[in-house]
Amino acid sequence: MDDQKNSTLGVPKDEFLAHVRHALGRQESSEPEVPYHRLTESLADLEAQAAAASERISLESSALLERFAETAQLRSWNLFRTTSSEEAIGFIVELAQRLDVAQIARSDQPVFADLPIDPALLSQGIESVIVAQNDDNPRQQLRNQIVGSGIGLTGADYAVAETGSVVVMPRKGLSRLVSLVPPVHVAVVRVEDLVDTLDDVFLFRRLEYHRNGGDMGSYLNFISGPSRTADIEMKLVVGVHGPREVHLVLLG
Repeated sequence: MDDQKNSTLGVPKDEFLAHVRHALGRQESSEPEVPYHRLTESLADLEAQAAAASERISLESSALLERFAETAQLRSWNLFRTTSSEEAIGFIVELAQRLDVAQIARSDQPVFADLPIDPALLSQGIESVIVAQNDDNPRQQLRNQIVGSGIGLTGADYAVAETGSVVVMPRKGLSRLVSLVPPVHVAVVRVEDLVDTLDDVFLFRRLEYHRNGGDMGSYLNFISGPSRTADIEMKLVVGVHGPREVHLVLLG
């Protein structure tokens, strides 16, 4: 039965692999002469590369800040730039008021320890739902609160100057729903979140993988402006698979 079933699935596995080996110019079961170099990196190698990248990023931080701001706007982020925490809070509160939002959902990230947004929102009658799952706020209730929020507010794990992308890594205190479900997403980016290229992001993630014993989370969420999709007629539609409007609060 299994042989009959497999014969209906197209080219047999062995024949398919033989075609692939032939296309690559390899003999039967031959191994690559030189292993892919990323697979041979040690923890010491990665730490040295990451240290060099961090030093480069620090030395170029001013230029990266300008490049990130420019590229982010090209990706349709609505940019608000300031060096003042008070102005950043004021912008978020005014945005919520302008959009007539009664409730926002925000991540539980370190950036908000230095950006006390909750009292400012509450003073204007706007509820802030902090993404913290516990006995008083079980998972399904938290999901419902996020769905019912008009704004999703997050920090950034990385901000990529090359692409104008904000990278968010879902984890405890940061559900991916916060940046995906509410119709408006606001991301707060600090200078220390900046990296130059996507290669920098993947380098730092490989280092974390080795440091954490082979665990670096299930995925990364790259946000490069509002969600976009196009149909067969090439008609572009914004906001179908995520927020229709994205705002970037750049502290620097």
